[in-house]
Amino acid sequence: MRPLLEELLHGASPDLAAMTAALGDVLPLLDRLPATPQDALWHAEGTVAVHTAWVLNEAYTLAAAHELEPEARLTLILAALLHDIGKPLTTRTSEDVTGQERIISPRHADRGRSYLAYRLPELQLPTAVQSGVMALVGHHHDLGRTLEAGTQAAYRRLARQVDLRQLYLLELADTRGRLSADRTSRLEDLELFRLQAEDYGLWNEADPCADWEAHLQTALSAAPVSQLDLTLQRGILDFEAGLIQTPEEAISRSYPARAGFPELVVMCGPSGSGKSSWIAEHLPDHTVVSLDALRDKLAGKRADQSVNGQVLQAAKEQLRVVLRRRGKVVWDATNTRRDFRRVPLSLGLDYGALTTLVVFQPPVSTLFSRNPARVQSVPAQVLAAQIENAEFPYLPEAHRTLLLDEYHRVTDRAGFSKS
Repeated sequence: MRPLLEELLHGASPDLAAMTAALGDVLPLLDRLPATPQDALWHAEGTVAVHTAWVLNEAYTLAAAHELEPEARLTLILAALLHDIGKPLTTRTSEDVTGQERIISPRHADRGRSYLAYRLPELQLPTAVQSGVMALVGHHHDLGRTLEAGTQAAYRRLARQVDLRQLYLLELADTRGRLSADRTSRLEDLELFRLQAEDYGLWNEADPCADWEAHLQTALSAAPVSQLDLTLQRGILDFEAGLIQTPEEAISRSYPARAGFPELVVMCGPSGSGKSSWIAEHLPDHTVVSLDALRDKLAGKRADQSVNGQVLQAAKEQLRVVLRRRGKVVWDATNTRRDFRRVPLSLGLDYGALTTLVVFQPPVSTLFSRNPARVQSVPAQVLAAQIENAEFPYLPEAHRTLLLDEYHRVTDRAGFSKS
């Protein structure tokens, strides 16, 4: 870990300029913050850099006031630094309903999170800090949406993806670090969010689904782990969709699966992440649907994109065959874009499969250093485009998510039973 990050763990409070100097080689978008404008209606303080500097100072104050432990402090500070890192990629002007030109940055939280996905690993942060920063950056607009929804399901959906207390502190720093007409009302909303999260028992809850999992483990004690995972994760998604209210309903909905169900694993990672080798080692009993292999068969070259339509149709039919017979199947492709992985995952859900995303998260430098030595290397510009356009997965996309680092070590097992 870099010296400045070690210093942050021990209470240092470097300013934005120092942070940019220390981390800008890995996170070059930091250098673009001063030139990225903001709409004066919501950010009268100025550019994204001015706002970020203010938020950073507020985060230092809040970390001290709440006596955060070192790793929690580092997580909050880095999230404050990076919460608007996606704005240089998304900021543009657009006319509002009155015809007035406004500066907007649509989906900048999501873009920022995906930008960080393959760059934060370069900093060798503790696993909890890296995942915490990504969660805070990606979800920092979801606090308001969750407050507006107000339901326990909405709060639980958010709480299983991000620490609500840390999110509250980040948004408190974000709101204090701006000049806007709605600043007071935003601060009031934050307190309402905190009170509601406390009321739902989610403020310091390590696992918001622990009560459901304990109930299902008792009720399905003789069932295979895969059946428990399917029942629990399908039940959670149904609860969040407003279809059920209790774990008992999740159990009743799981009865058809007792006759058997397919299992679908979907790979997700840029070229050179090691997806195919991981499949060979860990999923020898799964049928492999490989888009590259189909492209080679249909066009004679794995890199030929002219037959992508045929390849996709053939791959979907191969997948359906295995899903119909309730088999185990893995979809081997990069799937770094959400719409690409939605194809197999939607089919899996249609056929009642237990779906698992295996997500590879190596550093950018590792991807580029490995690529030339690969038997099936890709042009550097293709790899760069995969990274640039990546949309890093969120937990609700599949029942289970397995996150792996550059050495294929597991860094997170979301949705997997703890029994």
